[in-house]
Amino acid sequence: MGAKAQILLVTALLAGQAQAAETVSASRHAAFWLWSGVKASDELRNAQTVYLHQGEVLTRSGQVVFQRLGLPVSRLTFPSIWLTVRFTTLEVPQAIPARLVRLMQRWQAAGNHVVGLQVDFDAATHQLADYARFLRELRQQLPPEFALGVTGLLDWAKTGEVATLNALPVDELVVQSYQGRHTVANYQAYLPALARLRIPFKLGLVQNGSREPQAEAQLNASPWYRGTVVFMLKP
Repeated sequence: MGAKAQILLVTALLAGQAQAAETVSASRHAAFWLWSGVKASDELRNAQTVYLHQGEVLTRSGQVVFQRLGLPVSRLTFPSIWLTVRFTTLEVPQAIPARLVRLMQRWQAAGNHVVGLQVDFDAATHQLADYARFLRELRQQLPPEFALGVTGLLDWAKTGEVATLNALPVDELVVQSYQGRHTVANYQAYLPALARLRIPFKLGLVQNGSREPQAEAQLNASPWYRGTVVFMLKP
């Protein structure tokens, strides 16, 4: 192959790579995280499922408390909602799960379809067994009509024990492909490991981040894959 032909081939390959990656456009998706302080924009007008950030469980002055955040209880137009709570500790007194149950019941009573509680906790991969024990205890404190979901990290499936993940007592796992406001570099390298999951899972994307639909297409072969969730950003 001549030098000119090689240059043309490399140029074509680079152009193909550029076309493969695209910006995450919220309007093309149906499920979203709506964190406290972020307003629902017109891009959510076709939303089917919204994960509402409702507060954080944290340690304050030596005591574990629930800090209420996010939208007040009201009737929303979204077909279904999850209540998402950020946990910074797993040493949680029983009064907090009871309060979260009451919060879900209030949203339900306001006329919303509340799927359940989503726990947002960055468990280290080597601590997944401890996290599973916490979730089993939490599951026992939730009424059966509410599902239990969790967010997850990309390396859980790649470097952790997939059998541990598949044994998590959850109804859904949403694996985040981003950190902060940006997509994890080479996130697509983690996707084959997700195909080994045997629990319902989704892929979390960040608004205006980068994605490779061709790489994500491999997840469609899994009967456990439930699509994407977009983390909405402040303008």
